[in-house]
Formats: sequence, structure tokens, C-alpha cells
Amino acid sequence: MVAETFDRSLWSAITPPGPDLPSLRGEVTADIVLVGAGYLGMTTALTLAAEGLTVALVEAREPGWGASGRNTGFVVPTLKKALSPANVRAAFGPRRGEAFSRMIGGSGTRLFELAREQGIEGAEQTGWLQPAHSGAAMAANAAQVAEWQALGFDVRQLGREDVAARTGMDGYHGAMLIPTGGQLNPLAYARGLARACQQAGVRLFAASPVTGIARDGLGWRVSTPGGSVSAPRAVLTTNALVGRLCPAVDRAVIPTRSFQIATQRFGAETQARVLPARSPVADTRRHLFAARWSPDGRIVGGGLVHPGPGRLARTRRRFEQRFARFLPQLGPVRADYAWTGTVAVTLDALPRLHRLGDGLWAPIACNGRGVALTGAFGHELGRFLAGRVTAEEFVVPVTTPEPVPLRALATLAPYAWLPWSEFRDRIEAERPS
Repeated sequence: MVAETFDRSLWSAITPPGPDLPSLRGEVTADIVLVGAGYLGMTTALTLAAEGLTVALVEAREPGWGASGRNTGFVVPTLKKALSPANVRAAFGPRRGEAFSRMIGGSGTRLFELAREQGIEGAEQTGWLQPAHSGAAMAANAAQVAEWQALGFDVRQLGREDVAARTGMDGYHGAMLIPTGGQLNPLAYARGLARACQQAGVRLFAASPVTGIARDGLGWRVSTPGGSVSAPRAVLTTNALVGRLCPAVDRAVIPTRSFQIATQRFGAETQARVLPARSPVADTRRHLFAARWSPDGRIVGGGLVHPGPGRLARTRRRFEQRFARFLPQLGPVRADYAWTGTVAVTLDALPRLHRLGDGLWAPIACNGRGVALTGAFGHELGRFLAGRVTAEEFVVPVTTPEPVPLRALATLAPYAWLPWSEFRDRIEAERPS
């Protein structure tokens, strides 16, 4: 068991407090109630409010307390490296696959426009970079670039010298650059969305853990220790934290714990030599190397760490060593902050919209790319719930949750494969291109 670390993250240390929010008291009615105030819940709520619906959003802790407020803050307008637009078309069919890919391709632009509209600080549209660690990865990058360009998106292939100039890192064969991506302070973004929800008329309740969801006449009643919300429709926007609230959805995802660190602060000279373009990088390794600058001059990154005693202490050591290996220009690296969070992973790394009953829904959208994806998906979900599109027209299939086979073992699989993945990464990187 890893201790709770929300208050130990860099983002909690540098982010101003969010808005004052009431807890749920008494009986409330709404057109629709959402459970979970992360990016997905809040962007869905904003869209529904703009459509003229009365919206209640119930959060167990505070907005952004889950993965939304503690991730590395990469804004990535694409999916995992193995999921190109062609792969999505094969999974979802030609029409829906293209619609979904267009949603993903435009997700960075949508996020930064929303941040500017709402005056949310800490969002930098500096581009997102996926460096290729091998010749084969470079070829796969080039194929994806061509697919995105065919859809009309500004996605570029960079050579070795360009990558070295943008990152200060040698050894990469090239990179895929998506200029509409970038980075943000994830907790500041979550708290900014909470303010936007308040201003839009969303009834946002914090410190109100949901204890049950049950039929209430023709609709649903969402209960908390202090009160309840009744609405014709209810949506579980909890992602990985759904737990006992809906065991069917919980069994349909693989909860995966990711760890992050933030180093000591570095001066302007180091920042001019390391990642000088301020584009966050996440390379093509199976255990990818990811890094970015924080607003206060720290390198932030993370990944997986094997289960076992002293996991947070091992997290610090492991990622101090990774940063020293990949960014030797930094000199000695010290992890001033270390924290962790949980993401929901589906077997094919694609989002879902589960229909749990008449008027009861559960979208699952994260898969480790949640910053840009959940915002765009929440907008589309809001349009669907407002009746703007049908289930057949929606960007992902509407399904019922199916349990992950051998889920107890599946939750250990990413960690079990880690040594083998790192071995293969080294072998591939050493092969001549």
C-alpha cells in the first residue's frame, strides 16, 4: 500500500487554492447529475450547461483530486504510439474512426483555447515531441505523421539535428512533433475548470463522497452522507476511481499506478540547454522516457515502478537515475517531490462509453493520455447527452462493460513486463539504423 500523495505533489505546492465549494446538503434536483470532478466531469458539465441543462456535479474530495490534478501535465493530441488513425478506423469502423481521430487531432487546440477563454494560467502551447529511440520507431513515426497530415493536421517529422536542437538530447533518430500540443500545470487547470463550472451555473459540490446510486422513479438518485441529487440521467465520470460505486465498470478497466517526480530547481542557463523549446517529450520506448520543465524550473517526469515495500523511496532513486542517464547535462539530480496517481487502462487503450441502464452512463477515457483526450471527449459526451448526436453518430461505440479477463493478474502485467520491456528498449536503441 502506497501512502496518499496528493498533498505531496509539486502541483499542490505551487498552485493557488481552488474556489470555495459547498458540500452537498439536503435534496437537490437537476436535469443531469455527474459524479467525479476531474477533467472529464467538468468539461462534460460545461458543455451541458452551455446547452441549457441544469447540471449537478458531485465530487468526493476536491476538483482534480484524482489523476487530473496530479499527472505530469503533458497535452498530447494523439493516442498511444501504436494507435494511429488507421488503427482507430480498424477498431471503430471508417466513419466513427475518422470522427474519433479528428476529435483527438483537435484536442490540443480545444484545450488551449478553453484555457485562454477562462484565464487559466500555466498552459503553454509549445508543441509535443515524440522522439524515436530506434530506426524502426522512426519509420513508425513517419507513417503516423503521414496519416495525420492526410487528415489535415499540422504534424511534422523532425530529423536528428532538429530533435537535438529542441531537446538538448543526442541519440534520437528523429521525432514526431505536434505543434498544437504542449504542457500545463494540471492542478491549476483543474481548479480553473472548477471556477468555469461555477460561472456557467453548474452546481458543483465538493467533499461529498457518493455512497450509492439507485433508481428514483423515472430517474436516478445519487446519495452522499449529507444529501442527494435526483435527476433523470446520471453519469459516472470517475474513471479509475469508480471502485465499489459500480463494480461492473471497475472490472472493465485495469487500474495502473503511475509515479512522478519533480527535481530540484535549475537556473536559466540549464533551461536554455535542456529542453530549450519547452516542448514536453515522451519517446517511443516501451518504458518511455518523459520529461518537461515545470513553471518554477524543475524537470518533471515519471512512469512505472515495481510494487513492493518502500515504493516511493525507490521512485525517487529510479527516476533520479533515469534523468541522470538521459539528461547528463543536468548534473546531479535530486527528486524534491515524488507522488503517485492511478489511471484507468482498457485492453485496447481506447475510450469507452458504457450504458449501465436507462439514463445511467459511465465513460472511460483515460489510458494515460487524459489531459487533452478527456477534455475533447467530455465536450462530445456533453453534446451526446444533450441530444445533439445519436448513439450511432457518437465518436466511440456505446457498449456495456465487459470484465477484463483474469483482472487480478492483468493489474500486475505492466510491472511484470517492465524488465523485459527495458531490455528490448536497450537492444533496439543500440541497433544501427
